[in-house]
Amino acid sequence: MDAGFIDLDILLTRIRRAQSKVYFLDAVKAYKAGALRASLTTAWVALVYDLIAKYRELSALGDAGAAAFVHAWDTATAANDIRRLLQLEATILDDATNNTQVVNRIAHVHLERLREDRHLCAHPAFSAEAELFEPSSELVRLHLVNVVDLVLSQEPLQGKAIFDLFDVDVQSAGFPSLHARIIDYVEQRYLERIRVQNIRNFGAVLAKSLLRGVPPQWEARQRRIVSSLVAIRERAAPAWPDISSAIVRLVDNLEPQHRPRAIAFIAAFPDFWPLLQQPTRTALQETVDNADPATLTEYRMLAGVSLPQFRAPLLAVIAGLDREGLSKAIAVEALVDFWPRAVALYEESGGFRGSEANFRNLVAPFAGQLSSLQQDRLLGAVIENGQNWDAGDTDTLLLALLRNTAPADRPTHAARDRFYRHVRRMGRLKKYEEVLAVLQEDGWPLPAPQQDEED
Repeated sequence: MDAGFIDLDILLTRIRRAQSKVYFLDAVKAYKAGALRASLTTAWVALVYDLIAKYRELSALGDAGAAAFVHAWDTATAANDIRRLLQLEATILDDATNNTQVVNRIAHVHLERLREDRHLCAHPAFSAEAELFEPSSELVRLHLVNVVDLVLSQEPLQGKAIFDLFDVDVQSAGFPSLHARIIDYVEQRYLERIRVQNIRNFGAVLAKSLLRGVPPQWEARQRRIVSSLVAIRERAAPAWPDISSAIVRLVDNLEPQHRPRAIAFIAAFPDFWPLLQQPTRTALQETVDNADPATLTEYRMLAGVSLPQFRAPLLAVIAGLDREGLSKAIAVEALVDFWPRAVALYEESGGFRGSEANFRNLVAPFAGQLSSLQQDRLLGAVIENGQNWDAGDTDTLLLALLRNTAPADRPTHAARDRFYRHVRRMGRLKKYEEVLAVLQEDGWPLPAPQQDEED
């Protein structure tokens, strides 16, 4: 909008911070009184004050660059070090552009012109001798509008520091684990606090983590990274087309050793498959078709079993995994397609310690995912193998799994009846007392003894 058509009184209402408004009001009053040099000078003061205030907000949020500048400013203020304060004031625009990125580069051009004009107004030495700088009314008005539009009305959005904050956050215990909660969390903590350009960069960094494994410290948090990228797609839609284009280029140019990761990425974001070049799709399909369970090391690739074009060959790979390979695959992600193989291996457990290890590694990771019929098979696997039902830790392992199961997904009453009769017949009611108590929470009654048990 043309600065000449903007009402300065309305412009005042857009300023976020009350004290910044007080400083800027002096600039408006001077402008209306015709004191144009004074107006420019005061507008610069309002700008610097507001940037420092934004830095204090960012410092409180953990922005190290903002914190360092605020510390230097406060130290110089406490020491009444005028020279140092003037140095900091002279560099604050550059710092806000290159360091904290509170100001973008286009805004920097406009605001740097304000700084130069302010020098001409406040320091006669900047003008040629006997030539007093007299800014035009239109120029001053433009500067006033720019100060508000570009800084005083803006939230203190984070720049490069957002990546450092996310790096620590995503590895912490406080980062949500549920997909839906991650989406809300990322939106509120990050997307609402950073500018669009940095959202694009943020999305590219997340995609590179999934496709290339950088930075390495995020490798154990890949599910969180996937959900964070989904948050950008769903909650920062204007930035997604640019991010999507960057991801397509990244996959199309991916090194062969990273193709298994690309398959896992496509499983999480299937909409990218038709966007890839045909040679890329061919290479990924061949990678799946030629996968050997005996030599497989990148177990993330097995997530591609959810896609029609990859399903048949990857089901064959899953069926060919030995106990160790399946355990490693489940540790990456407990996919529902792993369950038949996992429970079959548990059914075949040999030895008490082997049974407990199979439960921990092959069964327990599916807690919260199993259906009622899958739970039926698990109870059957417990009672049909003496190494399972009599192993020392089976009761506590089974109890933990049932407590993490929704009531509607717990075993059927018929399966519970068989389980109860077996542990009663074997004299293990005391051992499975807590398990039976959990199974009764939804109203299941303990079955009456059968005739052969009464005898």
